[in-house]
Amino acid sequence: MKFVLRYFLLIVIGFLMFSPFILAMLGTFKTDLEITAFPPKFLPEVWHWENWSRVWNTDIGQGGTFPRWMFNTAFLAITISVSQVVFCSMAAYAFARLKFAGQNAVFNFMLATMMIPGAVTLIPAYVLMTKLHLINSFWSLILPGLVSAGGIFTLTQFFRSIPKDLEEAAFLDGATHMQIFRIVILPLARPAILTVLILQFQGMWNAFLQPLLYLNSPDHYVLNVALSIFQQQYKSQWNLTLVGAMFNAIPIMILFFIFSRYYIEGVAYAGVKG
Repeated sequence: MKFVLRYFLLIVIGFLMFSPFILAMLGTFKTDLEITAFPPKFLPEVWHWENWSRVWNTDIGQGGTFPRWMFNTAFLAITISVSQVVFCSMAAYAFARLKFAGQNAVFNFMLATMMIPGAVTLIPAYVLMTKLHLINSFWSLILPGLVSAGGIFTLTQFFRSIPKDLEEAAFLDGATHMQIFRIVILPLARPAILTVLILQFQGMWNAFLQPLLYLNSPDHYVLNVALSIFQQQYKSQWNLTLVGAMFNAIPIMILFFIFSRYYIEGVAYAGVKG
């Protein structure tokens, strides 16, 4: 009986947490009058599928379209997340397995940078990008996103949890550090690597402030910035605004559901070791 009640409670809580998304999704098929009607209606009287094509074909000028914005967002998210996995994993292996002068000091200093609020570095970073002539260029987001202290910390903790026996056996067979890193460590660290990949992909996909500052032409907008402009143009049409929000929400939700098992496993390993 306790088993049944426990799962019933979890189902109810899950439904309550997921209900705003369900209502928003149903709202994309309604007219604006149906969304604002009182008493509210759960299902639309007529399913207006054309709302999706209308938003998809929206053009605010200068190349600003939803397909372009989704491509920009996906390109930046994939580039930054993959780059962080590459560079953070190599740095994490050095902290976890190699010995060098000042290792602990460098690692602690890196962790200390995580305590600095992003707003503190916002203006200096903007000035730097201006001096480098990277404003309105994707490089203004890619270069600062090549590595992160959080990614290095997560992977370092996971690498330290891996037994050294396999590495020692590989050393006896004549393997180098790079070969051990590539053949032994990376396959075992798949949960942590996918965790960093998902977190960084999600962070870039949901980014707003930095893309707003650095990218100022419609053909360079990412989805979150474009949605704010789109909402200003269609602020009285909630059905179209909800469609735009779904274009932003659905891809990241699909990604998380696919890799959720690895994400939970990676966070658990890093947390236990930390």
